[in-house]
Amino acid sequence: MPIVRTVADMVNLFSDKTTADRVGARYEAAKEIAKRRYTNNAMPYRVLVEKIRDVLSKLGVPPGKWGVHIAFGEMLQKIAITTRGAVPTDVINGLKTAFIAKGADPAILDQIVKLVIV
Repeated sequence: MPIVRTVADMVNLFSDKTTADRVGARYEAAKEIAKRRYTNNAMPYRVLVEKIRDVLSKLGVPPGKWGVHIAFGEMLQKIAITTRGAVPTDVINGLKTAFIAKGADPAILDQIVKLVIV
């Protein structure tokens, strides 16, 4: 006959696995790996945001309008990174349409596309 776990069993098991000293030890063991992964994965987005900020400041876009353009660039970069080969034009145009509806400038979005899709 199979053993059936109750909710209380699951809670007790979770509580045993997540004691402060045990979680702390696990974090300490994986800390360097986590930092390295974060640095490697976050750096391309950080560089892109800086490039987009440069473009927006050169064009005189007020800082209150930067968020929608930066979000577009980050989403497009995510698509570019996860897509094998070239990003389809229809995907880019669909994303541009969505962000134009949110108040982004189409000319600026075209410049961001050139930054991301090299």
